[in-house]
Amino acid sequence: MLSRQVLINEIESLSPDYIDEVYHYVSFLRQFKLKKPNDLTLASEQSLAKDWFLPEEDVAWEYL
Repeated sequence: MLSRQVLINEIESLSPDYIDEVYHYVSFLRQFKLKKPNDLTLASEQSLAKDWFLPEEDVAWEYL
């Protein structure tokens, strides 16, 4: 695994033009990781799916 210091050294050696890009990429990675569903979400998906496709659900959500 790459050490933080090696990564920091690499970032510090970049031209200022690339700092924004690096920041946006790191922010994207952080958001992507936070949006990953946890195991509980995945486990409940199958049991909830049986209700998602009922005609009553379509009626309830059609005005949203």
